[in-house]
Amino acid sequence: MAVLVQVSATPATQEQFNQLDMRVGQSMAEAGGPPAGLMSHVVYPHGEGFVIAEVWRTDSEGVTYVDEVLRPLLTGVGLNAVESAILPVWSFARP
Repeated sequence: MAVLVQVSATPATQEQFNQLDMRVGQSMAEAGGPPAGLMSHVVYPHGEGFVIAEVWRTDSEGVTYVDEVLRPLLTGVGLNAVESAILPVWSFARP
């Protein structure tokens, strides 16, 4: 079953997000493309930081990526993942 994985970073600036975004892009390029199981990705500002929200094919794919790749990249730009949620996805569609 697909899941929505949300990770919040706060406090965080737009500049810190831009640095993170660049490092995530580099990581994906080095890995040969997006991680297996990633179906969609969006980041939006929230409060004094931002939220990363991604739909993954499975819980384990999303959690593994967050723990092994995303959290270290967040730390690398001076941010911490202060909150995360994993929610079931009942419907997912691409136009």
